[in-house]
This record gives sequence, structure tokens and C-alpha cells, in this order.
Amino acid sequence: MAASSIPGAAANRRYVLSLPLLIGVIVYATTLSIGSFTLDDPDPYWQIVTGRWILAHHAVPHQDPFSYTMFGAPWVAHEWLAEVGAAVLYDHLGWAGLVLAAAVALAAAVSLLLRALLRYLDPAAALIGTLGFWGLSLPHALARPHLFAMPILVAWLALLVDARNKERAPSPWAALLMVPWANLHGGYLLGDAFVVMFAVEMALDQPDWASLRRQAPGWLWFFALSVLAGCVTPNGLEALTLPFRLARMDTMMSLVKEWQAPNFQQGGEPLEAWLLLALLGALSFGIRLPVTRVAMLLLLLHLALTHRRFAELLGLAAPLLVAPSLAPQIVWRSATLPKTKLSWVRHLAGAGGLAFAGGVVALLAWGVIARGVVNDSARYTPAAAVAFVQANHVAGPVLNSYNFGGYLIFLGIAPYIDSRAELYGDAFIKRDKDPALAPALLKQYHVAWTLLDLKDPRVGILDGLRGWRRLYADDRAVVHVNDNAASF
Repeated sequence: MAASSIPGAAANRRYVLSLPLLIGVIVYATTLSIGSFTLDDPDPYWQIVTGRWILAHHAVPHQDPFSYTMFGAPWVAHEWLAEVGAAVLYDHLGWAGLVLAAAVALAAAVSLLLRALLRYLDPAAALIGTLGFWGLSLPHALARPHLFAMPILVAWLALLVDARNKERAPSPWAALLMVPWANLHGGYLLGDAFVVMFAVEMALDQPDWASLRRQAPGWLWFFALSVLAGCVTPNGLEALTLPFRLARMDTMMSLVKEWQAPNFQQGGEPLEAWLLLALLGALSFGIRLPVTRVAMLLLLLHLALTHRRFAELLGLAAPLLVAPSLAPQIVWRSATLPKTKLSWVRHLAGAGGLAFAGGVVALLAWGVIARGVVNDSARYTPAAAVAFVQANHVAGPVLNSYNFGGYLIFLGIAPYIDSRAELYGDAFIKRDKDPALAPALLKQYHVAWTLLDLKDPRVGILDGLRGWRRLYADDRAVVHVNDNAASF
């Protein structure tokens, strides 16, 4: 007897959670439980202020309005939509608002991936692929624009894989996903890159010219639409060129941790565990994939081994790329169970299940808001040092460590540098990171005081530099003041 014909089955389904929804609630709750970790980054500070600036001026800035070293210099605020959202959330809910947004975004991305994988795979295999992505995304699960855009990336990849599986081009309407994506995060160019890769795969897979002529126009048209949709931003073509300029910033790439290669010697790299499990599965089951999918996986693996921030992209794309070919090659134990035992995981949640999940989400959100979230990252928030400076009425230009700039902007203090690397450029960052140039920079920018990380090598230089004295120090930051500031 079919599940739908079992008496009471339809009624019971109204109260059932689907597997994607259930996993989404678990991811949401887990992210909230580590809420302060999602704020462990310098960017949310200046992004909130940027969002406020946009709301106050009803425009997107095209010149730097915050620092004193680059004030008025050209700046591409390519994540403006996420920054407006961050400002609204913070101003109404405090840091809890950003934590909730991060939890919702990650939960939505994981749920969408699982829903997409269930089109092809047994629930057990789909769940393994989804949990692998979740594990790789956790180290980078920060309340930043890339996370807010991640559900769009999942939906984009899922529709491309579905189109290829059905031997057709994606719907032209799907290109509209690029509009919010391009205004949230610069990673939208990955979407265009994937369109090119799948279009090449389509061309190589066609048995004859007639088939190629039938499918190629659809893919070319979709690519053109996606590129055009990505230009629907206040920054126009500048948003297209920005990622390429960032990729050429060798100094920034070598200094910022997320752009560095993963260090497997230190341990704690989830990519290592993911790779070992993937190799175990591939070698144990003798999985065979089309050469085009192997090429895509190798490219993604190269990116993940070159820059640790691409590990989550590998974890997301790999299950979707292999799912259509994997499905007929693996028979899971669950396939022998009665279909009625597993049918619920493939259905959408019933009304009762949705209501229950919504109630859990709302209750957890209320708890986080009521309790409040404190953003007190040791690496990026030198609160005590700045408070001491303000209490002692120290004024004038500051020379600060790279990671402290966002906090200074948040407090209304113009920084020497902050984490907007594309604004300052590679040459400026290289000079800033050279301790031997510190005395020259102090003179060039008429610096009156410094705010440096405790481990910054310039601290020792300032301790012995004539005319400078240490005013304050704690386990996060050191402040020096220039006793001859007026002479500058």
C-alpha cells in the first residue's frame, strides 16, 4: 500500500519535520550556542558604520570617509547591502542581531544543500555530504557578507547542476539571483565562473554539432544575463574588477589568515579530516566520475589548498558535483528498509512541522536577544586601551595595528589602517608591516599616539624610540604617546 493511501498518513505528515528543516534547526541552534565566535573578526565594526553612513546619506560611498591616511581616496563599497543590513540589525538588536543573521544564513545554506542532494542521493549519503560542508564552513562562520550570501551560492550551484542533469540551460529568470548576490558580496563572480565551467562541460558532452547548437545558445544567453545582473550595483563595472585587484595583492594574501594556505602541521584544520573521509569513500566504493567533474573538483581542491577560505566552497560544491554520478554507484543499507520508514525525509515539512520549527527558532532568538551578546574579541577589540586613552584626553593621529582599525572606526576615531585592504593597497600594507619603517611613518603621518597589538614588533621599537613613552599596556594592546607631538 502506498504511503499516501495509509489511513491517517496524510494527517500525520502535517506534523512532520522534513530532514532539511530538522538539520537547519540544529545548525541554527548550534550557531547560536557559539554566537560570540561569529563576531571574532574586525570587519563587522566598520561594516556597521558603513551601513549607517549609507542610511544617513541615502547613497553608497565611493571615497573613503573614515580613515585619515586614505580619506577621500577611491573606495568600492561592494558589500553595501550587507552593511546596511548589519547596521539595522545592530542598531535594533545589538550584537545579537548579527549573531541571529549569521545563524539563519548558515542554517539556510545547509538546509538548501541537503534539499538539493536529496534529489539525487539516498538520505544517508545526502546527509554525509551536507555535514561535511557544515564542518568545513564552521571556521569561517562569521557574521560577515560572505555568510549572508551563502544561501544564494547554494541555490545557484544547485540550479546549475539540475540544469546539466536535465540536459538544458538554466532558466533565464534564475540569473536574477545575481542582483542581490552582487550587492551582498564580491564572491558573486564565482557564480559566473561556475556557469562557464558547466557550459564547457555541456559542450564537451554533446554527441554531435546539432545537439551543441541546440543547447549552446541557452547557456550563452544565461551567462550574458548573469554577468549583466551582476553589474546592477551602485559600483557598476568597478565591482567586477575588484576581486582581480585583490588577487594581485601578494602582501595582503600572505598576512591575512583566511587567504593563507591551511597549515596541517598545527592541527585543527577540518579540511584534512574532510579530505581523508572523501578519499576513504572514493577508494572504498570505487567511485567513477566524468572527467569534467573531476577537473572541477581538482580546481576547487587547488583553491582550498592555496587559500583556506575556499575550503567551504569545496565542501559545498563537491557533493553537488558528484551527486548525479554517485547515486547509481552506491546502494546504502537504508535502501532495503520499507519506503514508508524514510519517505518523510524527502517531503516538505507539514504545516504543523513548520509551526513547531518556527516556534523553536523564535524561542531561541528571543533567548539570545534577552541575554544579549558581548563582542569582546581579544584580537580585535582593544576596549580598555582606547578607554584609557580617551580618559586621559590623548588626541591626534594614531598609528594602529591592522586588526584594530575597525574598532577605531566604530568609535568614531579615524584610523591609520583597517581591514579594508583593497582601499589601502598592497604597497601601503607592505610598508605598514615593515617594523624598520615605523619611525619614518610616525613622522610622515604626524602620529601623536599608537595603538598596537601586544605582539606587534613595533612595540619594542617604540619602547626605545626617543620622544616616545609607553602610556598603557594590557594583555591585548600597548599605547605609546609622543611627548613632542606639538613639534610636528
